[in-house]
This record gives sequence, structure tokens and C-alpha cells, in this order.
Amino acid sequence: NPYFLEAKRQNIALELLESERKYVINLSLILKIKATLQGPDVKRSTKERSFFPNSLRYLVQQHVDLLHALQERVLSWPRQGILGDIFLKLTNDENNFLDYYVAYLRDLPECISLIHVVILKEVEEEIKSDLYILFFHIVQRIPEYLIHLQNVLKFTEQEHPDYYLLLVCVQRLRVFISHYSLLFQCNEDLLIQKR
Repeated sequence: NPYFLEAKRQNIALELLESERKYVINLSLILKIKATLQGPDVKRSTKERSFFPNSLRYLVQQHVDLLHALQERVLSWPRQGILGDIFLKLTNDENNFLDYYVAYLRDLPECISLIHVVILKEVEEEIKSDLYILFFHIVQRIPEYLIHLQNVLKFTEQEHPDYYLLLVCVQRLRVFISHYSLLFQCNEDLLIQKR
């Protein structure tokens, strides 16, 4: 039943939108914590070294844009709604979106050890564990997109204008995740261990 499929796709699109909204809130929480930690209390010597991956600011901007694009698309969902083009553009080689995730994954271990050593003494445990949880969300975000898009694809017929776009996006994300699987694994293990 095509109506069932479309309804199912719309629901998954709404779930994706909701998860993006929560994700953007999480990212902005990290920036808030970052602002408090870089306040006058933190010793001068540690200011030069960054406790936070440099790519964070850029990622926040990208995800705010993505949230707006998804909102516009999903809240006025036509009968044959399309999502693939948004993620196609995002994962395109001309766009640095995935590169910034790689940079994030590469910077994170050092940031975690700095936080562990330096901030440990000056900040209550709670903030630290919140931070690790928020960092963890970022590590998991790309794999989450893969799951969302695979779900949409499951309910997309081959004749649907979104089918091929989604197929390419899913393929790109799979390749990306498997290419950097060690980096993902190492960061996940590190954060689980610290928590």
C-alpha cells in the first residue's frame, strides 16, 4: 500500500527531525560548558591548550543549518517527500561536513585526557561526566544517520524519486564509517571507560 509506505516514511522523517533537534541542543550545551570552563577561574596555563576539539564550532553551525533544512522539508512533507538530496549535499566531497567529524574524532582523545587531568581538580565530577556523555553523542551521530536513512530506504519503493538518492547516501555513510571504524571504536571505548 503506497499510502502506508508514505505514512511510514513521514514518521521516520519526523523522528529524524526530532533527533536532530535534540542533537543541536546537545551541541549547544557543550559550547555552554566550554564557555564556563574558559572563564577566569581556569588557570592561565591551561587556556592555551584546548579541552575541546576545534571542529566543534563548525559542527554546530552545520547542524543548525541541517536542522533548518530538515524542518522546512519535513514539516511541509509532500505526498512524495524527499530526504536524500539533503544528505547527498552534506556528504558530498565538496562539503567538509564529514572531514570535520574526522577532525573531531582525531582530536578527541587528547581533549579527553586534558579534561581528565586538568579540569578534574577544578570542576565537579558531574560536569565532567555530562561532558563525556555529550562527546559520546557526537561520536555516535554519523552512525545514527546511517540507521535513520536505512530505515527510510526500507519503506521507499524503487520507483520513488528518493530511492536512488538515499541509496547513494547510505553507501557513502557506510564507506565513511568502515573507513574510520578504528577511530570510532577508540573514541567510544575511551568515553565508556571514562564514564
